[in-house]
Amino acid sequence: MSPPRPGPTIALTPLHRRTIFSVGLALVVSGAGWLVCHYLMGGDPDFPDMPHPLEPFWLKVHGAIAMVSLLVVGSVVPWHAWRAWKLSRNRGTGGFVTSVLVVLILSAWALYYIGSESLRPGISLVHWIVGIAAVPLMWLHVVRGRRSRSAPAR
Repeated sequence: MSPPRPGPTIALTPLHRRTIFSVGLALVVSGAGWLVCHYLMGGDPDFPDMPHPLEPFWLKVHGAIAMVSLLVVGSVVPWHAWRAWKLSRNRGTGGFVTSVLVVLILSAWALYYIGSESLRPGISLVHWIVGIAAVPLMWLHVVRGRRSRSAPAR
């Protein structure tokens, strides 16, 4: 066992880490459920303009989990993100993760509150493409963060 690093810690507790991963996984699964229903399964062939019956379910689940994710993201900012930024640790992927989360939050807000049916498909496309891209990005951020634990601060 190595001695603890001097100064403030940026490591997440195991419970915090499990919570982040669980909420993230739930967002991915619910978002994928909506994508599959919306783009691959379709609705009743007799009524092609009607959505698949499970599409609203997945959207509601995704929205509910997204509300929880805002709490989780908010819990990471002061303890982990802000301290890591000040210590110059994992800034590249951390800044990119933060940017991706801002795009996801703003596009989700726009999908919910902007009523323009002409803008909705484009906003939706941005939201789900960025959401899919967030998965490997988050993995990269975690891997790089674990590698930097033993590296001295810049």
